[in-house]
Amino acid sequence: MWWIKDIAVTKNTSRSSPVETETEVPLGTIERVIIFFPPGCLGYVKTTLWIYEHQFLPENPAGYITGDDYVFDMPMDKEIRDRAEKVKVVAWNTATTYDHTITVGIFLREKKPGGITQAVKSVFGMAE
Repeated sequence: MWWIKDIAVTKNTSRSSPVETETEVPLGTIERVIIFFPPGCLGYVKTTLWIYEHQFLPENPAGYITGDDYVFDMPMDKEIRDRAEKVKVVAWNTATTYDHTITVGIFLREKKPGGITQAVKSVFGMAE
């Protein structure tokens, strides 16, 4: 399942007052994150990704991802196993002249219902 979103990041935003966009994702594994910084961003637009209210990309809490005419393409293995949760994209733009729009894509492989527990129960004729 792909979640793709264009995120408009207005000029003069700071890390303490960012633009935030979130989506609820089901149980499963985030396998890939792609972030496109179009030409003109010049490193002014910065972003982080969060889940469970914890920053997971980049992993260092003080870090951020930035670029100019650059596609950040990161393979992941981030499991969402407890419950459906929200992934939040946090972005800010320190440029003083222009707004910018970045594109964020998240690929999540949904966890299939049942799994190994259901398979074992069916082998032994155990109903749920």
